[in-house]
Amino acid sequence: MGFAHGFVTLSDQADVLYKTTEFWNRESERALRWDDPQVAIAWPFPQPILSDKDAVAPLLADVPAGALFV
Repeated sequence: MGFAHGFVTLSDQADVLYKTTEFWNRESERALRWDDPQVAIAWPFPQPILSDKDAVAPLLADVPAGALFV
């Protein structure tokens, strides 16, 4: 089973720390669109500043079956 995470920073500066149990593996990385209506997160802003990867992330409905969790 996998999981998704996201965060929003409402201040001018923030530190984000991750605790992991394995090394990062680019081939296992996935992304979902931040404003996906199926996920329905009430983000407190109309348009965030996104990374290049997150700016082109697909909607959950557009991800092929079995492609999210590898």
